[in-house]
Amino acid sequence: MKHVAPYAIIGVLAATGSALTAPAAKADISLYRRPGCWGAIAASQSTGEESIRTGYPTQQKAEDAAVMWCDVIGKTNDCQVVISGLGCLSIAESPDGKILAGRQAFTQDAADAAARDGAGPGSIIDLDGCSGW
Repeated sequence: MKHVAPYAIIGVLAATGSALTAPAAKADISLYRRPGCWGAIAASQSTGEESIRTGYPTQQKAEDAAVMWCDVIGKTNDCQVVISGLGCLSIAESPDGKILAGRQAFTQDAADAAARDGAGPGSIIDLDGCSGW
């Protein structure tokens, strides 16, 4: 009888130990972000110029670069960020040119489809691209 109690305690600890150490499940997705995977698209309302920049280490740097290149190439100073993020970016323009919709997704096809949906029926993709991640 002396030997049963220690084995019972070990059995209980072994059975509950795995339950106590198992990590909790998470519903959100955590992406591994290596340096250089941020991108941004900027556009000018006055000139229609658009610029995409990808491969930046931070979101702010990607946005700053997109705005700067849009302003420089378009010879303007009114460019604004349309969309920024990780993965693939896309902007679509409505047929009348009044709506510009920017979207981000994990694949280029998904980003393009979302941008076209945002700009309305008959819209076309103006600019798209993916950051390496």
